[in-house]
Amino acid sequence: MATTSLNAAEIPTGRRFRLAIVGTGQIGRQSHIPAALASDEVEVTALVDPVVERARQVAREYGIDPVIAPDVTEVLEDIDGAIIATPNHTHGDIAVACLAARKSVLIEKPLAHSYADGLRIVEAARKSGATLEVGYCSRFRNNVLLLKQLLDAGTFGRVRRFVHQAGSAGGWAPMSGYNLDRATAGGGVLVVTGSHFLDRMLYFWGYPDSMEFMDDSEGGPEANCRATFRFSGTGLEGHAIYSKTVFLPSVLVIDTDRGRVVFEDSDESEVVFRPHGESVEQVFRQRNRKRGQEDVFRLQIEDFVRAHCDRRPPLVDGEQGLASMRLVEQLYACRKSMNADWYAGAKPAAIPSALERTTQ
Repeated sequence: MATTSLNAAEIPTGRRFRLAIVGTGQIGRQSHIPAALASDEVEVTALVDPVVERARQVAREYGIDPVIAPDVTEVLEDIDGAIIATPNHTHGDIAVACLAARKSVLIEKPLAHSYADGLRIVEAARKSGATLEVGYCSRFRNNVLLLKQLLDAGTFGRVRRFVHQAGSAGGWAPMSGYNLDRATAGGGVLVVTGSHFLDRMLYFWGYPDSMEFMDDSEGGPEANCRATFRFSGTGLEGHAIYSKTVFLPSVLVIDTDRGRVVFEDSDESEVVFRPHGESVEQVFRQRNRKRGQEDVFRLQIEDFVRAHCDRRPPLVDGEQGLASMRLVEQLYACRKSMNADWYAGAKPAAIPSALERTTQ
């Protein structure tokens, strides 16, 4: 269904951005919908889900009365843009349908389940002129923006090496069944857990010149993986380690020629710098910052709406989302098997920290 619509700048003054939430599963229900309802800049005018009763239940839960439909093509006349929060392999068709109708799109990460499908979305956005944003919401954290500023300013000296790790014990949670199917998710723990940092790595340091990758996949989604990145222009080397079977503290460590930066990967963490040879550490945080957890999903939605209205690129545009897809596929293409002894049958406390192994 193709429709015509007002250009972004022609949204009537005083009218809020009319938003559809496509997908009322866990991420849409628990993150995107409450964030949209908390914003004064949007109105949730449509909920789209092939399981219509699920969408109706969500509408009742939040006390709203949007248009409810099983397919986004049925609501295009009622919206200015859409958040796509559906399984990864469905992003392409839904996004292209919206973009062809000149409706802006915010896609829950990753952009798609493959680079080819992501490219199809980006090309549709180029053709239509509509806004395309990719939902790497951690980019909106104040501490991530601060760390980027400090790195760009050379505050810590020349960066030599970084390590990022995150792991949880217990395997895959059953709440989102598509994660258990490699064809629908596009990968395993690298995509589900690691993709937020891969996006930030590209944001901080650009695209690596070479890489290595190991995982424990035997045809299904990997539960453990380790990647190495090299940036030949600067001599920088980085490591990323992710697990669904072993607890690993979520942390980014950056070694520089002047000391070490430690950044616990959470909303409230501060940037800590420990200079070489000194017994003190420097703590960096923004002045007058608000205490409490940041609503990064609301900030992301409002960036999306303002990019649409101002006809400017959003913070995480389609090209950046496509670069992340390229990186993931390149990693999987050079895959080698991970030694199962790294995790199988061991207690988390008995497994050496991935951080320690790469920074000693």
